[in-house]
Amino acid sequence: GDAIVMEEFANFFSLFHWFQLRPGPPPAIYWGLAGLYVLALGASTAYYFNIQQRFAGHLFRVAVARRVGLGAGIASALGLIFVALRFWEVPYLSLRLWVYIITIVAVGLGGFLAYYFLRMYPAALQAFDERILKQRYIPKPKAKPAAGTRRRKKGR
Repeated sequence: GDAIVMEEFANFFSLFHWFQLRPGPPPAIYWGLAGLYVLALGASTAYYFNIQQRFAGHLFRVAVARRVGLGAGIASALGLIFVALRFWEVPYLSLRLWVYIITIVAVGLGGFLAYYFLRMYPAALQAFDERILKQRYIPKPKAKPAAGTRRRKKGR
């Protein structure tokens, strides 16, 4: 048991392992990875289609939520596609490299989103709300008369 795990771990760092055209059937961990991608795809799809009800009337939150939902949906859909191609053993498209890359991208996206929502989002949201508040209370300029019309002088 332990010898097989060590051999698999050593193979992980071999370029032949990553670029093998017909890598054979995937290990059992790919079922778990496929399940995670299915859950992520379902959650991001539900989130994307419920944005308007959740953040109705707040343009900044809707824009950020659309980007997050779409990005997570694309990453999870690509991950699911590459895991499925790995199960179907399609030449060139079933390379382990594609599954590794999209998994690294998905984990990186999750890390960036955690950083963004903890560090950057509160300040950006506050700045947006302050800008909207200023625009609401700045007096609007008076409408100018249409071109070609003259204003009458008083007393005529």
